[in-house]
Formats: sequence, C-alpha cells, structure tokens
Amino acid sequence: MKNIYIASAVILNKKNELLLVRKKKSKYFQLTGGKIDPDETEIDTVIREIEEEIGLHVSMDQLTYLGEHETIAVNEKDTRVHGSIFIVQLQEDFVPKIAHEIEEYVWINPSNYTQYTWAHLAEEFVQPWWLQLIK
Repeated sequence: MKNIYIASAVILNKKNELLLVRKKKSKYFQLTGGKIDPDETEIDTVIREIEEEIGLHVSMDQLTYLGEHETIAVNEKDTRVHGSIFIVQLQEDFVPKIAHEIEEYVWINPSNYTQYTWAHLAEEFVQPWWLQLIK
C-alpha cells in the first residue's frame, strides 16, 4: 500500500460553518489541502493549497494546529493518507474562487452536513471535533 502525506485546513466562517471542497470526478467532499512537496513544511503546503484551490491568502499566524490523522485515501487506490490538519477561523465573509482540480465547494452546517459524502479524513477526524464545536 502506498502512503501519501498531506496538509489540510479546517476553514470555518463566522458562523462556524465548515468549508468542504469536491474534486472533479470524485463524489467525496474533503478539506482544502494537498500533498506535501519534498521542499515544503506542512505549513507551507497548507498555505499554498488554500490559495491554489480556493483563492484565499492566509498567513502562518492564521493557522492553528488541530492534529494528525491517518486513514484510507478516497481518491487514490491502495493508498493510506497521513494528514496534518490546521484550523483557519475566518473573520470576514469569504466566497471561494475554486480552481485547479476543484469542481465545487459547500459550507457545511448543522442542517446539511449529513447530505454530503465526506472524505474519510474529514469524516473520521474533523467531523466529530466540528460537531462538538457547534453544540
């Protein structure tokens, strides 16, 4: 089984809605983020991926480390994904400008979160944390 290492962001708006994105040709909604390049840190990766995928510029001081999680990748066969997850709490309204391999985005809230198919990393690690946050 192959291993990939990623850095991803839990992006929350002022209402604590969670931003998830869906790649082209995938049914899974996932966190913004991606693979860590050999010359990058996890922080470098998550900052780069946020800007590339949704057009949001964030700085290191806007990131809060949430944790690590390992699970089966949803978009790559026979692959385990090792994720470093960071929180970005937005202070202003933001409309994502999707690009690259992203086809759509959704702001997840208590009334719609069960209507979407979450990627394993987001569902196993982030969803329980987020549900506690919004209680």
